[in-house]
Amino acid sequence: MKILGIETSSPIFSLCLHDDEDVLYEYRRRRDFGGHRDALIFEEAKRVIDSAGGKNIGAIAISIGPGMFTSLRVGLSLAKGIALVNNTPVVAVNTLDVIGIQPSYPTSPVVAVINAYRGEVYAASYEKGKRTSDYYLATPEEVLGMHNDYAMIIGPGVEILSGLASRYSNVEIKGDDCYLPSASKVVSLALPRVRQQDFDDIQFLEPFYIKKTDAERNYAKGNAL
Repeated sequence: MKILGIETSSPIFSLCLHDDEDVLYEYRRRRDFGGHRDALIFEEAKRVIDSAGGKNIGAIAISIGPGMFTSLRVGLSLAKGIALVNNTPVVAVNTLDVIGIQPSYPTSPVVAVINAYRGEVYAASYEKGKRTSDYYLATPEEVLGMHNDYAMIIGPGVEILSGLASRYSNVEIKGDDCYLPSASKVVSLALPRVRQQDFDDIQFLEPFYIKKTDAERNYAKGNAL
């Protein structure tokens, strides 16, 4: 089965086409903040779908956050549009799980982090391919201080932890691109659900947010008693 993967939660957008576990194609591009080049992922998706034949794509796998609010909306709009036009089922996966659950990682504890800005990160802990904590929002100090034993910290939030890591001998910060979320990793995580035909209802599918957007916070302030 051909599966289209979409990942737009981080600063690097990616798109891929799988035939089950085999990667047929992957496209990656750094997001153009404040520009109009983000629309290129829509153009690239159309090209890939046309080349594969829209009806020949059996499922769409997408990461739904946490992550950058606008970017998540870009990816979800793309997935919903393709799904509606081609009647393609969708599997949505959490972006922290995409980062933290990978068979190539060591068996030691892993902490996946995503930059939440305003001095905070989204995070979750993993061990041996399973999540061992809730998804949470925390300061870098809170994340670094909660592990008594060794832990490897990875994901597109490590840059705001790296300056503090020297104070904590039990953590290792990994900033390599190989630890960032990608469309192929999204497909790998979604594949068991695709095979079980455990799909999401796109009518009710929304990005996964842990904290409120600026608009929501401003609305709450404006309507506070």
